[in-house]
Amino acid sequence: MARVNKPPKKIGPAQKFARLLLSGILQIFFWVMNTLRFKGQLALEQPCVMAVYHDELLPIIHRYKNQNIAAIASQNHFGYSIAMVMERYTYEVALGSPSRGGKDAFVQLLKAARKGKTVAFAVDGSRGPRHEMKAGAVVLAMRAKVPLYLIRAEYQGWRIESTWDKSKFPKPFGNVTLHSERFPLEDFDGQDIEHIVSAAEKRLAALLPDDYQPK
Repeated sequence: MARVNKPPKKIGPAQKFARLLLSGILQIFFWVMNTLRFKGQLALEQPCVMAVYHDELLPIIHRYKNQNIAAIASQNHFGYSIAMVMERYTYEVALGSPSRGGKDAFVQLLKAARKGKTVAFAVDGSRGPRHEMKAGAVVLAMRAKVPLYLIRAEYQGWRIESTWDKSKFPKPFGNVTLHSERFPLEDFDGQDIEHIVSAAEKRLAALLPDDYQPK
């Protein structure tokens, strides 16, 4: 499905070239991820909302490519570039962030979930703080009346220290172990969103010890 969001602000030839170059680099990286070996296959109810951390998103996106899943990307040039790659693997991508286009992107994802699509949601995006869960995934699952799954990815990789999330790129031919649990939204019926998000955040963090040590 084509993106319904407006593209980023008007850009010049140099920026267009940079965006195409970036999408090309990301495409190469997706090809490299074909060498990954996945363990801990997830038994997800479909449709559902998959809540993941921003820095662990890449191998999870690769694992669920070509399964017609919806996801969100920032409405900037990097987000637009990765959206170009994801759409080649049948992802429906909503462009938006808290600062720009977030409401429209949420509505697009909600419509996708209600039509039977699973939604992958980076809960600490798009600007962090790192591993601090926002309400979007919880609210989306509740409004769409679909299960919420908390998912972590364990793998060897390279950290990008200059990014807010300390993105972790998996090493070729490595193993990726997925850890997950179905978060029981039904147990929190009638409770305020902040309490539910806090509980989900703690359970997501508990799925896997954080291997990042600040320098």
